Amino acid sequence: MARHRPNRRAIKQHRNYTVEEAALTLNVAKGSVRRWLKHGLPHISEQRPFLILGGDLIDFFDKQRKPKQRCQPHELYCFRCRAPRTAAGGLMDYVPRTVFSGQLSAICEDCGTIMHKNVSASKLPVLERQAEVSFPHGDPRLTDMGKPSGNDHFEKELTA
Repeated sequence: MARHRPNRRAIKQHRNYTVEEAALTLNVAKGSVRRWLKHGLPHISEQRPFLILGGDLIDFFDKQRKPKQRCQPHELYCFRCRAPRTAAGGLMDYVPRTVFSGQLSAICEDCGTIMHKNVSASKLPVLERQAEVSFPHGDPRLTDMGKPSGNDHFEKELTA
């Protein structure tokens, strides 16, 4: 079964919900709402059915949300470590994608995974003060070479 997050924006701030209504509104099972009640979701329990205030439900989801992890300019996000990491040895490669931006590539200092990050070209001077950035060039094309080596076997005479 696919896991999904409940849509907290479907909750009305000034409405009261029963367990069943909260489950229908959030498109989750009633057991999930009951589990949230056990884990600290405030509710009115003096009467049956239990009532959950919409504002309390919104606050409960806000407390459960993990804060975003922001990367510093010299850090890239490592998906294996699941955290921002610096490049191994402070070495990064910058490959321009457009005139205004490009992609940084580096190796994670902890696990050795290749990390990528899209960066604005205007932030490169700040980044170069904190890490060593190289600008690798691809293999030269035949048209970029001064004297390309063509297929010379067409010019040789066939000997029989």
